[in-house]
Amino acid sequence: MAKRLRRLGVGLILYSLGFLLLLAYRPHSPGWIFALLSLPLATSSFLLEVGPLGGIGLGLLTALLAGPFLGFVHLPWLLPLAIFYAAIGTAIGLAKREHHRQRAARRGDLSLEELFHRSANLVLIAELEGKVVRSNNRAKELLGKVAELGEVLQPEDLKRVREEMERAIARGEAGEVQVRLIVQGNESLPVELKAVRLDRERVALEFKEVGELLELKRRLHEAEARYRYLIEDAIDTLNSGIILLDRHGRVFWANETVGRFFYIDRDELIGKELKRALAPCEPFFVEPGSFDRVTSPRLERGFTFTLRGRGEERILELVSIPVETEKYKGGWINHYIDLTEVKRLEASLREKTKSLEESNKRLEEFNHVVNHELKGPARRMEAFAQILLEEHGDRLDEEGRDYLVRIKNQALRMTRLMDDLLTLASIGVKKEPLEEVPLDQVLRETLEGLDYMLQGVEVKVHEPLPTVLANRTRMGELFTNLISNAVKYNDKSEKLVEIGWEEGDGFFRFHVRDNGIGIEKQYWDKIFNLFEVLHRNGDYESTGAGLSICKRIVENYGGEIWVESEPGKGSTFYFTIPKRAKVGEPR
Repeated sequence: MAKRLRRLGVGLILYSLGFLLLLAYRPHSPGWIFALLSLPLATSSFLLEVGPLGGIGLGLLTALLAGPFLGFVHLPWLLPLAIFYAAIGTAIGLAKREHHRQRAARRGDLSLEELFHRSANLVLIAELEGKVVRSNNRAKELLGKVAELGEVLQPEDLKRVREEMERAIARGEAGEVQVRLIVQGNESLPVELKAVRLDRERVALEFKEVGELLELKRRLHEAEARYRYLIEDAIDTLNSGIILLDRHGRVFWANETVGRFFYIDRDELIGKELKRALAPCEPFFVEPGSFDRVTSPRLERGFTFTLRGRGEERILELVSIPVETEKYKGGWINHYIDLTEVKRLEASLREKTKSLEESNKRLEEFNHVVNHELKGPARRMEAFAQILLEEHGDRLDEEGRDYLVRIKNQALRMTRLMDDLLTLASIGVKKEPLEEVPLDQVLRETLEGLDYMLQGVEVKVHEPLPTVLANRTRMGELFTNLISNAVKYNDKSEKLVEIGWEEGDGFFRFHVRDNGIGIEKQYWDKIFNLFEVLHRNGDYESTGAGLSICKRIVENYGGEIWVESEPGKGSTFYFTIPKRAKVGEPR
C-alpha cells in the first residue's frame, strides 16, 4: 500500500510540473499541449499499472488539464484528446501489469488464482444452495461448464455433499468421503471429497480422483501379502502344527505341518468347523474319546493324544491360545506340539534308570558278599597263619615257615584288594553331598596317617592349598593313593615328594611329584586301568587299583588326571578340580 501511495505521489508531482509549464509558456498549439501532458500521463500509467478504468480516469484528468489552454477554436479537439489520452494510459498500464505478472510467475510467486487453476484436483466453489460459482481448469476439463452441483453428482451423492458442506460451514473443514462425479460422456468418476469453508455462504469443494488412492492401496495390499506369505512360509517350516479358528469354530488357516500330522491336505480344512474338518482323521486317534476332546470347541491346556497311521505313531500335545485381536476376537489358535521323540527319550531314560537301579542293587549285593562272605575267610586265614607262626613256628623247618608267611601275605593282599574294589565300586554310585573342603587340612591329616611310610622321605608343600567344593573323604583317598605311590615306587636313597597347585580358568590344577623310578611313556594311560600293575616281580607290592580309584574320584567331579614321567628320574601326577565342581549322576 505504501509503495502504491508513493507512486501516486510521483504521478501528481509530474502532473503538477506539466501544469506549471503550461501556465508559464501558455502554448496555443494542441501539439505542444499534447506533448507536455503526455509525459505525466505515461509515467503515472506505468507506475500505477492502471487497467481500463484507470486509463480512462487518467485520460479524462489529462484532458481536463488541457482544456483551459485550448482556445475556443480548438475545443472540438478536447474529446478526441481525452480518448487518445485514455487509450495511451490504459495501454501503458496494462503492458506494465502483464510484465509484472510474467516476472512474478518466473520467480515462482504464484498467486492464489493460479494455484486454484493449476491444482491437479477438481475444485468447485459452490454456495450452500448448490450453485457453482467458480471451477478450476481441471474441473472444466472433466466436467465442462457447471452451474449446479446436481448436474455432476448422483442424487444420493448430492445429499452427502450438501451434508459435508453444512459440516464445513459449521466446523471450517469436513469431508474425506467418497462420492461419484458425472464427467463428460456420462461416465462415473469415483473421487474423494474434501470441503473447506470460505465464508458463511460459500464452500470450496476439492475432489481427488481415487485412482491414485486405489493404486496406493493395491501396492499396500501387495506388500501386506508378501509379508503374510513370508510369515506363513516361516510357520510352515515349524515342527509344530498350527490351526487358526474364528469365533464360530471354523478353520480359516492351517500350516503344512498340520496336514502331515493328521494325514490330510490342509486346504481341505479351510472354512469347515474343526470336528467336520478333522472327521477323516478320526480312525487314526488311538485313545478312546481323544478325537472328541481334540475337536471340541473349547480351550485345551496340555492335552496329550496319540495318532497311529501309515506305518507310524505320533504323540501330540494340544495347547489352545485365545485370540485377543479385534479382527479375530473370540477365536483361538490350536498348537499341536510333536512329543514323539521326547516321549521316546523319556521311555529310554526310564529303561536306563531302571537298568541302573538294578545294576546298583546287584552291586550292593556284591559288596555285601565281598564284605561279609569273602573278607571274613581272608582275615581268618591271615590270623590262623599268624598263630601258626607264633605258636608252632619252631616245629616247622625253614620251608614250612616260608609257606606260612606267603599264606599270610596273600591273605592280607586279598583283604586289601577287596577293600580297594569296594572303594572303587562306591564312587559315583550314590550322589555325595558337596562341602567346602580345606585341602591344607586334608593334606596334613593324610601325611599324619602315612607317617609310617614317610620315614626318611622329604615332603615339600610349596604353597597353602586352596579350599574346594568336594567330598572330604574322597579328597583324602585321592591324596593318600598318589602320595603312597610316590613313596612306594622310589628306589632313591633320598626320597622326595613335592605337592603343589596353580589356579586356572575355572579350575584348580594340582600335582604330586616324586624322584622315583619313573614310567615309560607307553604306559602313561594304561596305569589308570584297574589291576594294571607294571612291576610283578615282588619288589613293589600293589593291588593295581589305587590309580583307578584316583581317576574315578577326579572324573566324578568333572576333572581330569594324567601323568608325565621320565624313567629313572621320577613322575609327576596332575589332576584338576573345577572351582564349582558338580558331582556326576549316580552310575
